[in-house]
Amino acid sequence: MKVKIILFIACWSLLALLKVQAQAEKVAVFEEFGQPEGIYFGNDCIYVHEKTTIFVYNPKDYKFVTKFGKKGEGPGEIKKNPFGGPMAVTPYNGKVYISNFGKLSIFSKTGEFIKESKISPFDNFLPFGEKYICFSSTPKEENSQKIVLTLFLADENLKKGKMIYKSDFEVGPTASFNFPMTPFYPVIDKNKLFVIAGIHGFAIDAFNENGEKKYRIKRDYKRLKVPSSYKDKTLKWFKTDPNMKQYYEFFKNRISFKDYYPPIYTMFADNGKLYVMTNQVKKEQRECIVIDQEGNEKKRIYLPVPENYGIDATFHVTISDNYFYKLEENIDEETWELYRIKI
Repeated sequence: MKVKIILFIACWSLLALLKVQAQAEKVAVFEEFGQPEGIYFGNDCIYVHEKTTIFVYNPKDYKFVTKFGKKGEGPGEIKKNPFGGPMAVTPYNGKVYISNFGKLSIFSKTGEFIKESKISPFDNFLPFGEKYICFSSTPKEENSQKIVLTLFLADENLKKGKMIYKSDFEVGPTASFNFPMTPFYPVIDKNKLFVIAGIHGFAIDAFNENGEKKYRIKRDYKRLKVPSSYKDKTLKWFKTDPNMKQYYEFFKNRISFKDYYPPIYTMFADNGKLYVMTNQVKKEQRECIVIDQEGNEKKRIYLPVPENYGIDATFHVTISDNYFYKLEENIDEETWELYRIKI
């Protein structure tokens, strides 16, 4: 009897995993872009950004609606950081906020220019309720510059804010790289801000609209050893990435590697849930722990999120309305396909 029960459980577990994979369905084929850097859902639209162009699609039938984003420095024009790094594109409350090199530009949901504000060239602003959360850095005078989160009022003068979080993520001319790193990127949902507190293990800090830390979600999680192949693939990325290869000789002596992966790979927030992806990967499927905003686990699922190497800023996956979405390139057809999985 025990053998039958064990076999039943094993078969059920296998079928559950296969069921997740079988649910992955192709829902769209996109021909309008060639090298997407991110995909986002919001404002009853799908947005894909490539360089300084934003492509807009209807989420019901996935049809192309329009595109916007003229390259330049004039009003309503967009300029990417010439030193690489992500350009923050945030659909929110009927508008699209684009934090580009030296300014925060605001457009309507379909790309009509509304207004812009000057910001520091290396800052990124995200709308947060009636305020903004800004990625910035500590002053150059400090021994090592760290990325910080700063809370700003939503006015025209985005010059001075209140620091609410200081990360362990180093930037600037003295920066070093200790791989694999936990991405330092906050997520916002239902007027709460969630930040991966990387140095504290499996830890997520929650903040309210006033930038006050309210609590920490903490879980035990078994550490996973980093394979030797990870180092080779990361160094290859540094030597071949279009943005980083020119700096490899400068940074090569500052690159080091951890013995163990950080517990958290990345995180999404949507409809009162946090989707926390770990570094546990089985057959190219990555573990995703679904929890509520207080940290109570709802389920675990494996999703097709591959390993990445170095500090690649492109991200072709997202989560919206309990669906996981992934962009995949069809090299033969020279198109990009959108797949989804019900979580």
